[in-house]
Amino acid sequence: MSSSDPASRLLLLMRHGKADAGSGQPDHERPLAERGLTQARLVGEYLASQNVHLAQVLVSDSLRTTQTWQAVLSQMPGFDGAVSFEDEIYLGGVGEVVNLLHGVDDQHGAVMVIGHEPTMASLMALIGDDDSDPGSVAQARLGMPTGGMGVLSGRLEHWSDLGEDSLTLHTIVRP
Repeated sequence: MSSSDPASRLLLLMRHGKADAGSGQPDHERPLAERGLTQARLVGEYLASQNVHLAQVLVSDSLRTTQTWQAVLSQMPGFDGAVSFEDEIYLGGVGEVVNLLHGVDDQHGAVMVIGHEPTMASLMALIGDDDSDPGSVAQARLGMPTGGMGVLSGRLEHWSDLGEDSLTLHTIVRP
């Protein structure tokens, strides 16, 4: 998906894939379970099949989110966007993720965030407008499944305009 309209925005909000149980390691260092790797690869296949061209990817700096991104990326051989690993996504909440999105270059029409619950679901519920799919909004209010990804789009002149009721939540992809 790409658009010639510079105000057209696509925002993908993904929860990391299924992680291994604690096993004594710090939460930040928990790796993905095999199921989580499979979930992430399926999201990557979905994005490739939909011809999504991500310009910017913001990833929590935890091990399970960076592994999620690598598995998504493995299914998108033509990816040439920018990627950054952000501790604010791991440590913060909705406000911190919105602040990161406000800093995205306006030339980037398609952006993905890979993070954690409850932040991803809360952010979807916050920015989803009245035209959003009711079932997807209900799912966001309940929480995102592991590996789930919300697909939002709409017109924003600037990423810094992102806020409450800014984009339409179309669907939640559940691998």
